[in-house]
Amino acid sequence: MQTSTAESGLDPAPQACQSCRSRKRKCDRALPRCASCAKHDRPCEYWRPAPTPRSVTACTPENPWFISPPNDDNPNIQSIDFSSILFLDPGLLQHGLVETVRFAPPVPPHILHLLGDLDEIRLTAERFFNHIHRWMPFISKKRFYDLYLLPSFQTRSELVLLFLAMKLITTFPPTGSQSHRTALYHAAKHFHLMTEECLSILVLQAGLLIALYELGNGIYPAAYLSIGACARYAYALGINVCETVPKKKVLTLVEVEERRRVWWAIVVLDRFISIGCPGRPFATADPKLDDLLPSDDTAWDEGIVRPDRLSALSYPTAGNMSKFALVCQAARLLGQVLHFLSHDPASQDGAWQQLDRTLHSMLTAALNIDDPDYDQITFIYSALVALYTPWISSNANKKIDNDYAQQANLTLQQIIDRTNANLIERQCFLGRNPEDISPWGLYFAYRICSAHMHPSRSSDNADVSKTLCETLQVIDMRWGVAGVYLQLLEAQEAIHQLEGS
Repeated sequence: MQTSTAESGLDPAPQACQSCRSRKRKCDRALPRCASCAKHDRPCEYWRPAPTPRSVTACTPENPWFISPPNDDNPNIQSIDFSSILFLDPGLLQHGLVETVRFAPPVPPHILHLLGDLDEIRLTAERFFNHIHRWMPFISKKRFYDLYLLPSFQTRSELVLLFLAMKLITTFPPTGSQSHRTALYHAAKHFHLMTEECLSILVLQAGLLIALYELGNGIYPAAYLSIGACARYAYALGINVCETVPKKKVLTLVEVEERRRVWWAIVVLDRFISIGCPGRPFATADPKLDDLLPSDDTAWDEGIVRPDRLSALSYPTAGNMSKFALVCQAARLLGQVLHFLSHDPASQDGAWQQLDRTLHSMLTAALNIDDPDYDQITFIYSALVALYTPWISSNANKKIDNDYAQQANLTLQQIIDRTNANLIERQCFLGRNPEDISPWGLYFAYRICSAHMHPSRSSDNADVSKTLCETLQVIDMRWGVAGVYLQLLEAQEAIHQLEGS
């Protein structure tokens, strides 16, 4: 039975519903559903005016259908949204004669409920910086603890969004869950959409964490689309754009470094997200040889950036480089590998040899240091395997006799030997805490297991493949894409059995 507006305690809607308006019928404007629509069991929707950027009143149970206009003490003064000026005519901002506003949506109560109190947010931050930040450090730890962890965080929607994204990336899915599209994931995605007009680096960092969550859990095409949106958002913020585009004035070297690291994080994800399917255009341009790499990770966490110690991309790989800088170098090479694979490899023999030599040189340099970074090493392994995937994949029989295939098999065996020595026996991959493991090595583990499933392959390395499959099962509790790879291996095994029967 339809509840009237008076009985429900809700004020009537400001206008007739769309259904009654289209039928030119009288509408009692009852909420949540008018009497006419309730009687004929029709959808009842009311027009909802767009929120004004100057002042927004949150939707509440008593007022769920529209956002009230602001109280304007000066109705004759018109303001223009800051973002609009930034794109339409940024020169006006230099004069300061135009009243501008920044859009900041209210924080819904259910978002604050998901986050918990400040103590719970501190625990989330500690977990993030102890695990994710170690291999993907693009959020300034110093600025985070000095500026963001304040009791007033609830009034800053972009800060709440970053906290929510950090909770998302550090939360394991429920045991036995078949989907990583959890309520927390949907809440983060929706609130990110609400908050994106803030034009804040906090929103961009949150978007990167959401994209990383999607990549690590095999949520496609969302992951591919999200990283493209992050690239565009960075351009809107003036990150890595030409001199004619207006940029935010950055006052400290730590902020400069943070913006640089955010851009490199986009580049890393933009390349790795297409590692299994080369040919799609990147959302970001290829890094230039004079682009600066991230500075020392430990010093940056302490709020120290030394400009005289920054390295350019053209510098040779060295053990004193930051771990994140080494991954950035590997990401540039992965981009070149994907460019190579998107064209006819037979017509690019010189490029193939150069990529092979460079990747092997980088791998040797990464292994022959006192404290190897195994996240960087597994990234290089994945790039190498991607280079040879057309000749080592289980459906590559037609190419098995050419020179590429011979070199691919040799490289594959070298990777297997090194994998067995460095990542299994020394427990640098299988024996690690799943919370500390990045998703970079899952692709090469999948490809090695896939290559040795074909009947024509030797069974000498069956133990390594078995161990890597067990590794995927363990890591599935952290990164759901490992479980997706296991399903793909099962599908390939079924295909081989059908072909053999």
